[in-house]
Amino acid sequence: MKTKQILTAGALALSMVLSGGMLTGCSNSSTKDTKTTEVAKKKEVKTLGKKTKDAKSLKFTNNTGKKITVFETKSSSEESFGDNLLDDGDAVTNKEERTLYYVLKENDKLDVKVGLQDQNITFVFKDVDTEDTKKVDVSLKDDKVNLDVTKKDGSTATLTPSEDSAKTEDEKKDEQEVKQEEKKEETAKADSSNKSNSSESKKNNTASTSSNSNKNNSSSSSSKPSSKPSNSGNNSSSSKPSNNSGSNSSSSKPAEHKHDWVAQYKTVNVPEKGHNEQVLVKDAWDEQVPIKEMKEFTFCSTCGANITGHAVEHLENSLNCQGYYTDWREVTTGYQTVHHDAVYETRYVVDSPATTKQELVGYKCSCGKTKSN
Repeated sequence: MKTKQILTAGALALSMVLSGGMLTGCSNSSTKDTKTTEVAKKKEVKTLGKKTKDAKSLKFTNNTGKKITVFETKSSSEESFGDNLLDDGDAVTNKEERTLYYVLKENDKLDVKVGLQDQNITFVFKDVDTEDTKKVDVSLKDDKVNLDVTKKDGSTATLTPSEDSAKTEDEKKDEQEVKQEEKKEETAKADSSNKSNSSESKKNNTASTSSNSNKNNSSSSSSKPSSKPSNSGNNSSSSKPSNNSGSNSSSSKPAEHKHDWVAQYKTVNVPEKGHNEQVLVKDAWDEQVPIKEMKEFTFCSTCGANITGHAVEHLENSLNCQGYYTDWREVTTGYQTVHHDAVYETRYVVDSPATTKQELVGYKCSCGKTKSN
């Protein structure tokens, strides 16, 4: 009877242990699934553009310290950019990485337009070579957006925007208005030239008509001299006022203004250029590392001398020494050669320092008119 009770209690304990282990296993599995899902969510990268069979992809990171609100692309042979790839309310935050999908025509390169939040300036990068590109970092220097391109072989290059792209919308409107004014002036000149040509042709026609009439009158007067002797004089006098009126009309025209265009320049910053290279910091070297071991030694209790191996002789030959003791000491038994590799460091080397230059921005006349370059 006691044996049966013991077996029953053991079976119950075993079933509880097994059920507890299964529960623990389920709990651990559930925890692992939850962690895997969280890691997958963290690694999820947003995209820009449409992923198609012909599309290429490129990873870029926003390192400007601001939000990117405008991101447009086009093939280099296309005339204009398409719509903004960022929807209303969407922005690429600082340090955020995204995957860009784009399509290029044959033998074309990529053109990119970037705009930052709270700025009315966009920066255009033309003919970006994306072959063998590992990643692109969008950075900001001197209030201008740059593209820091890293190739798959580890080489890097910094792309600056085209000079005419970093203009405000107001500057672009002013240039457009100047161009429209110039077109109006050219049209007005063409109209005045056409009018002067037509008036000259009319004068020539009038002169030819009057000369023909004079010839007819002179011929008629020669055939009939006694009938109308005074008509020829009247005709000649009537032709003179018409010539005088023509000369007065031409002299009354105001002189046309000729623009004296003077070149206008502005000082622009030229950023420094450089590259990363590996610099030797410390040469390779070999180190002799001692090998340590613990050994037992015998010492004289009276004089403290090391009498390992000859303790008996030491006591027999000494009058005062009476006893000895043993102690374990660490000693060097040899040396081991340890090789240390050379140490290198990546440093930025300046190829050309930052400077300034004079850039032609347009022309201005003394009358106040301006025109772009």
